[in-house]
Amino acid sequence: MKEFFSVEEVAKLLKISHSGVLYHIKKGKLKATRVGKIYVITQENFGDFLKHHKKEKKKKAKGPDQPQLNFD
Repeated sequence: MKEFFSVEEVAKLLKISHSGVLYHIKKGKLKATRVGKIYVITQENFGDFLKHHKKEKKKKAKGPDQPQLNFD
């Protein structure tokens, strides 16, 4: 596996848009280093993001039921 990934490569791997990856970078969820005008993501940071993202998905799935609205 490569040591660094571009935003485009991460977007393809995650099946999200380029701007979706930038959103995660700007929110601090995906650590990246800016090199000139581009961002590069290390293999380690990408792995950390995937682990954290997996945990978040499980939390949401196990979270409390959403309150039901009644319009009666």
